[in-house]
Amino acid sequence: MSYIETNPVQHATILRIYSERDEIIVDPDYQRKGGVWTPEKKQLLIDSILNNYDIPKIYFHQFDRVEKNKIGKSFSIIDGKQRLETIWGFIEGKFCLSNDFEYQDNPEIILAGLSYNDLAKEFPKIKIKFDSFVLPIIGVVTDDLDLIEDMFFRLNEAVPLNSAEKRNAFGGNMVKAIRDLSQHRFFTEKVKFKDTRYQHFEVSARFLLVEISNIEHSKLIDTKKVYLDSMAKKYRTENSKIVNKVLDVVEMYLDIMSKCFTEKDHLLRTQGSMVMYYLLFKSADKKNIVIKRSTLIDFENKVKNNRYFAEQKYESADYDLLEFDRLAQHGTNDVSNIKERLRIISEYIIE
Repeated sequence: MSYIETNPVQHATILRIYSERDEIIVDPDYQRKGGVWTPEKKQLLIDSILNNYDIPKIYFHQFDRVEKNKIGKSFSIIDGKQRLETIWGFIEGKFCLSNDFEYQDNPEIILAGLSYNDLAKEFPKIKIKFDSFVLPIIGVVTDDLDLIEDMFFRLNEAVPLNSAEKRNAFGGNMVKAIRDLSQHRFFTEKVKFKDTRYQHFEVSARFLLVEISNIEHSKLIDTKKVYLDSMAKKYRTENSKIVNKVLDVVEMYLDIMSKCFTEKDHLLRTQGSMVMYYLLFKSADKKNIVIKRSTLIDFENKVKNNRYFAEQKYESADYDLLEFDRLAQHGTNDVSNIKERLRIISEYIIE
């Protein structure tokens, strides 16, 4: 029977945890991406520590002796990654105290704008105070990783996790496929938009949903959150063969697409065009047609020029191109929107 136990991690000072950071897995599969906090929020956390405020609890998955010997790590972060990365970033000189920082123990001591190294040189006692701050770390011991993922989800329900972050916490076969697909060179090299807060995961999930809907319904469906979540849950523990099959299919078409687009291609600057492009390349491949980037550029220019032309003489503008332009701005996950944009671009690119 599965179990879960919690207990405070003893002697969890900032300096000790920093010195043992190599024993901590900071990005387990269920974690959200780092690097989301603003500079102001990072400075506020350091301000809170130096001024003896309580900070929210940090949760570690605490490995037993067998797991520790197997993977060479003592902990993985369940919740609190942003806080730890902020503290470590301050120690490593990646940012300084805010320019309006006030040291409440002695307002006459001016620390505003100082770095961690500045504190070490000019105010060593305050630096020692910072190093000695005990972080409120709770160790979680369990024999069931699903309980850890569930705990991460519960802890972050009060925090505005986006859809992709919540879905990533589901775990399972489909979520693993989504993670694997997001590492394809199409995403790491060709896509222009960044992977901030799992944007590449979201698009990967939509690609997989296209193929899953083809298997289950023999048609395209909306690529909205409710259907993406349903797919991740349905294929969490079962049907691994189907998951692997659709993953192979999507990877095959992404290989084809990667040959067309350039590095950080401006054609791939938004999520809204991804599924349409995927279906376009899939359709072209079935007809043994190779899509050239120059053709896509020509189409984009036609849409742009038609927009300007419509401003001068609307009745003479190309309606399909106007409709494509309009649909590209609204409801890009609706199946009717995707199909209509695909029809229009296919007529220009393929037919």
